[in-house]
Amino acid sequence: MVLLIGLEQMTYQEAARVLEVPIGTVMSRLSRGHERLRRLLQGLPASNPPKVVK
Repeated sequence: MVLLIGLEQMTYQEAARVLEVPIGTVMSRLSRGHERLRRLLQGLPASNPPKVVK
């Protein structure tokens, strides 16, 4: 996904079509990836602890 959008300069819609997933999935995964990268570059843990759902 990152390669399709970042390197190949596809739109989110084009990447979703190529990967055969909804555009919301592309947007969500890229958002989570950006957040994880931001945290790692700041020296923070890659993600927050998992939430307990009852």
